Amino acid sequence: MREVESHDPATSLKLAEESAVARERARMARELHDGLATDLAGAISLFKVYLEGHREASDTTLRNVFEILERMLKQVRETLAELRPRPIGPEGLVGDLRHQAEEFARLYAIRVEIATSGTEDMLPHPQREVVNLVVREALTNVRKHSGSSICRVRMHFAARPFLVEVSDEGKGFVSSQAHGYGLVGMRERAAGIGGRLEVVSTEGRGTTVFLFGPH
Repeated sequence: MREVESHDPATSLKLAEESAVARERARMARELHDGLATDLAGAISLFKVYLEGHREASDTTLRNVFEILERMLKQVRETLAELRPRPIGPEGLVGDLRHQAEEFARLYAIRVEIATSGTEDMLPHPQREVVNLVVREALTNVRKHSGSSICRVRMHFAARPFLVEVSDEGKGFVSSQAHGYGLVGMRERAAGIGGRLEVVSTEGRGTTVFLFGPH
């Protein structure tokens, strides 16, 4: 059955704003890639050639600069990954998230366990897009802030309303910090589909993000 398109002016305005933000993020990503990231990669390549040709050199300053540049390039690449729009690919929501789980294990030594009940086809496409964005943002928070070496993603597509849980075993945070870590954006996306987002966190005992679908 074909989904009925909404003609509500507020909804149309929100979609237009999100589209404009996505275009601006894509533009910034292109500029970072074509400018700073390319220059850093070139500088690192030159440093590497020099250092490999001077293995006996004891110039720690140059080696320190090389290490700083490598860290900067890694940070720029991570920022680029977050800026670029990430629509659901041909392998579907679960397939894409499993790929990200593999990337987290390889790059950050964080094990991401993914489990589902029901199938993602039980959700209309706009809801799957929100699940995709919220889970990715939650995983980014785990990587940046939690210090946890494990994260569990549970997606209950068959539940009514659907439920998604992203939990870690990291350092957690106090309730007064709950407005940060990208949570405002996640709450707005949840509200945009008639759902809600809740966060439970205890210092020293980890954090769980709950995304509830619309009733």
